[in-house]
Amino acid sequence: MTGDEPDDATVLEALFGNSPQGLFVLDSELRVLRYNRAGRGVSGLSEEEVLGRRVEEFAPGLEPESVQKLAKEALDTGTPVRKRLIQGPSPSDPDQTLTLEMSFFPLVGTGQGRPAVVTVVEDMTAQQADADRLAVLRAVHASVGSRLDTPATAGELVQALVPGFADAAAVDLPGGRRRPTGEQPSAACRVRPPGGRSGAGRRGAGRRGAGRRGGSRPFPFPTPYTQALNDLRARLVPVSPGTEWLATSPEGFAPLIDAGVHSMIVAPLTTGEGPLGLLTLYRTGLKPFEDADLDIARQVAATAAAHLDNARRYRREHEAAAALHRRLQPNALPDLSAVEADYVYLPEGAGSGWFDVIPRSGTRVALVFGDVAGHGVEAAATMGQLRIALRTLTLQDLETDELLTHLDEVAAHVASSSGGDVGGPVATCAISVYDPVTRRCTMVRAGHPAPVVVEPDGTPLTVHVPEGPALGEGGGRVFPPPAVVELAPGSLLAHCTTGLFVRRDRGEGQDGGAPDTGLDHVLAATTRPLRELCDARRLPHGPGTRPRRRPAPRPYPCPAAGAPRRPDAARRRLGGRHRPPPRRTPARRLGPR
Repeated sequence: MTGDEPDDATVLEALFGNSPQGLFVLDSELRVLRYNRAGRGVSGLSEEEVLGRRVEEFAPGLEPESVQKLAKEALDTGTPVRKRLIQGPSPSDPDQTLTLEMSFFPLVGTGQGRPAVVTVVEDMTAQQADADRLAVLRAVHASVGSRLDTPATAGELVQALVPGFADAAAVDLPGGRRRPTGEQPSAACRVRPPGGRSGAGRRGAGRRGAGRRGGSRPFPFPTPYTQALNDLRARLVPVSPGTEWLATSPEGFAPLIDAGVHSMIVAPLTTGEGPLGLLTLYRTGLKPFEDADLDIARQVAATAAAHLDNARRYRREHEAAAALHRRLQPNALPDLSAVEADYVYLPEGAGSGWFDVIPRSGTRVALVFGDVAGHGVEAAATMGQLRIALRTLTLQDLETDELLTHLDEVAAHVASSSGGDVGGPVATCAISVYDPVTRRCTMVRAGHPAPVVVEPDGTPLTVHVPEGPALGEGGGRVFPPPAVVELAPGSLLAHCTTGLFVRRDRGEGQDGGAPDTGLDHVLAATTRPLRELCDARRLPHGPGTRPRRRPAPRPYPCPAAGAPRRPDAARRRLGGRHRPPPRRTPARRLGPR
């Protein structure tokens, strides 16, 4: 060492005297031999409280087991242990939580040859707080808005904020606006409902149970709640028993003081149309909110407001579509002599499906069922157009497969006129026409599940109904020929949507039969009234029919040999279209007789 170079002792003194990091020299028993006062949390302690003592003696909350383990590792291996995070209360201020980054460097040959370790401590509390705040934003973006439901979105927001960022949180949606039918007036979670208001959920410090929902009453005025709704500015509010605005409702705000709330943030939930409600954050055990927390609350409120607004818009559109859908369904089924018919309509499972029971000539009856692709008002309008078109076509006495061909043209025209996917699937449809004179039922379908048929004794029948393509391509496509099955009086025929059924095999039945939904087991009680059968399975607005028991038809003489009375025969003779009669498909019995 030259005379111009400082000695080790000078360097060591400079480090201990001027380093912004905390320096501790520990002996082999991990007792403090020397330290500087730059270490966070020890500046308020005397030397007698630190020198010669182990870490757990002057800082019992700073994970002493972890500190001892890391220091022992450096002593035993002779290699440094760097940048390990330790969290705990400050030794001089137990109400303050510290995040410290510790590094351990072994010293060999110190003193009388006894090993020692130098511990470098850097305060990372502020950096960790910033990281925690960013983690809150990430949690909100990742978990909030997964469902288009207002109460569920509010609950997801509370779950993301409590307990990491706040001890309790509330989302209040005041009733100033007209609220869609069935929507909860508020969705909130709080320590206890302040201000005489009942929260829509509850999640407080030390209470992690499921939230509860309830009504909402106006906030007392003037309070931070009403001020935030008036000027649409988030604010950080300290709370103490003497706070003036608590006097606006002493009994209502008493739970705040009883719960120990000392700090709160009130942030308005706003969109371009105005305020939606309030997000309120409460702290009881954590340290008071800071300005940096207020910035995070503003960003959280903006994100939550966008998701809540999406949920409200979806709810309004869904209810408008459901109202239109209900309006376009048949008001009442016709009184028929050939069959008994009944149905049950469930909007939550119906989607854009429709049904109809249409009387035809010669006491025949057509049972029609369809389902439009998509949801919303546009799908409901398409459903209405297809239903009216099919009813008109049915009244023209066309053959069943001809009905599908014409309806396919209509579906393609509807798709092109509405700017939809021309040539893509627009709807599915199934048609069953029952003739009580011959007791034959003619069935066709276009992309729709086949009907379920049950004999009078409850035995299910498997009917192969060839499946044609879904409607919407147009171009005069020819659909597969219909299936024909003879139904005994008292048999049951049921159509349904797939909205409320989870199919066991996730597909159609074998050989084009009905899907295996378990419906045939419910319909096995063929003597029960149709209404009871529908309610028992809660069919998704699927109509069911039962052929009535009718006497054998009397022969009706034709007045002129060349003037047939059957419309289909007349079409074949007069129109020159010599079509073969529909193929009759035998029905296979399932199970023992």
